[in-house]
Amino acid sequence: MVTVEFHRLANMKKLKNPVVVLGFPGTGLVGSVAAAHLIDALNLEFGGYISSDEFAPLAAIHDYTPMPAARIHFSKELNLVVILSEMSIPVSASNELADEIFKFSKSVEAKQIISLGGISLKEGGSDIYIISSDRKAMNDIINKKIAKPIREGATTGVTGLLLSMGTLMKFPVLTLLAESSEDYLDAAASSKVLKALSSVTGFKINTAKLDSEAKGIKASMIKSKITKKGKFASEGGSMYG
Repeated sequence: MVTVEFHRLANMKKLKNPVVVLGFPGTGLVGSVAAAHLIDALNLEFGGYISSDEFAPLAAIHDYTPMPAARIHFSKELNLVVILSEMSIPVSASNELADEIFKFSKSVEAKQIISLGGISLKEGGSDIYIISSDRKAMNDIINKKIAKPIREGATTGVTGLLLSMGTLMKFPVLTLLAESSEDYLDAAASSKVLKALSSVTGFKINTAKLDSEAKGIKASMIKSKITKKGKFASEGGSMYG
């Protein structure tokens, strides 16, 4: 039997109906990158970690310090909890992890669960999409033109399970998805999904660092393409000259 455990290392009893934000790896690593940036930008406290025999045996290193790859951060002042993983969640642990996240959210009397992620739809697209178990909240976000709805389709993994649980248990769970590249870490998409989160929750999130990283990635890709084209042209000249 797969077991997933939440280990709380800090007192979160003073949280009052917090927002619980999730960030897991996926398309463009948008969820985990956005969640990690959110933790730094809002200076959230380390609150605990998540363990499972199914998880990969690794540690994430931040500012020279090894940390659990799946962990919990929070802020009593902002009434916010962020749960992130910097490793892929095994399919075998997804059901149990979704159950434990739902139980944890209930235990802190969370107002809602918001998952951040990426979605690959259009070439060069920049839209944000929303899926939610709360139709009223979703319509409000759509009417404010923060995100577009997805009428038909499927969403997998922990987020998909939580969305289904939210519908069945009448608990507000929503996911914000930024159009993202599948081929590289998409800092631009991570920044866009955080801006959408800011519009939904009112949290003031400085994304300048992500925006700068996105420009650097774009410049590097352009340089790489130019180099490849130059090499091809040189080889072509040799072949036909």
